Amino acid sequence: MKHFLRIIFSILCLLGITCSFLPAAEAGLISEKQELEMGKAAAEQIEARYGVINDMEIAERVERIGQSLVDVCGRKNIKYSFKVLNTDDVNALACPGGYIYVFKGLLDYMPSDAELAGVLGHEIGHVVKRHTVHQLEKNMWTQLAAILAGAATGNGDVLAMGMVVGDALAAGYSRADESAADREGFAYTVKAGYSPYAMLVTMHKLQELAVEYGNPGWGIFDSHPDPEQRIRNMYKLMDPLKMTPAPVSNTDGTASVKESFGNTSKDIWEFRIAAVAGGNKPLYRAELLAGALYQVRQKEKIEPTHFIVFESNDKAEIFYEDIQIHTVWRQDVVGFAEIGGYAAFCVERFREWADKVNMTKTVAK
Repeated sequence: MKHFLRIIFSILCLLGITCSFLPAAEAGLISEKQELEMGKAAAEQIEARYGVINDMEIAERVERIGQSLVDVCGRKNIKYSFKVLNTDDVNALACPGGYIYVFKGLLDYMPSDAELAGVLGHEIGHVVKRHTVHQLEKNMWTQLAAILAGAATGNGDVLAMGMVVGDALAAGYSRADESAADREGFAYTVKAGYSPYAMLVTMHKLQELAVEYGNPGWGIFDSHPDPEQRIRNMYKLMDPLKMTPAPVSNTDGTASVKESFGNTSKDIWEFRIAAVAGGNKPLYRAELLAGALYQVRQKEKIEPTHFIVFESNDKAEIFYEDIQIHTVWRQDVVGFAEIGGYAAFCVERFREWADKVNMTKTVAK
């Protein structure tokens, strides 16, 4: 207690010196060490409230995806942790200092690694930009009052710090902070090799979930700015990439991924997706596929034989080297005896696309 009271006293002294001419957010009142202490305290309270799942396969998947994004983020000097909270609620949040949580209920709606990367990238963005810390600095007097009240009632440093951070998380982020986290998250997902459409698909689905089940107003459902504006902003971030092939929504409810290699209809390569599968509508599946093929397209030469299939009981996953291209589900299998047969057909279509891309690149040279 004495140690933390000394921290409070130091902050009060800093406030007396700086706040007369600097906004609190610019004064840098909370050090990185204090940020880590507060984040740890909040994380302990969150885990005590919800519990953490014991499924190692799920935990390792979330940790793997999270760390792949940390590898390309702008703040690598702290240790990040990624855990799944044992609740059917659909949400995610980030505590100061790199403690990032996904609620178990969210995983059912984000089946692909790319979609989950979109969620985690956004939360990492909040940590990198220290958004919660800056929010605490802006409201320092109020937060210090809460901490001192906790000290006076014997609640202790850890409980008081955790409650302060919890209040800040529940209050939500500013419009500017949410937009910044979206920009950071988009950059991380693309740099880490996930589909550039990942965050767009994530935002569409979160918008639908908020309408269907209600918007809790915090975590990934923070409504500042509104979902439609965030989606428009995401299209603006994607536009400079000039991505091909492109996803298309068809009038019959299906979706396609298309790319034109000439001036006639015969020169258009098209891959059609008709089924709702893996928790995704045809358009979302087409967007993720288009983004994955765009990533493959960035290679100097595409090796058609590098498209491979990994088949399990209920699905077949198609990769190009380490890039996840497409998942074939039982709902997709029409006119084929088994998943493996349709997956092989899909691979042939992707190899056909690769040959056309390679030919175009050769002509361009």
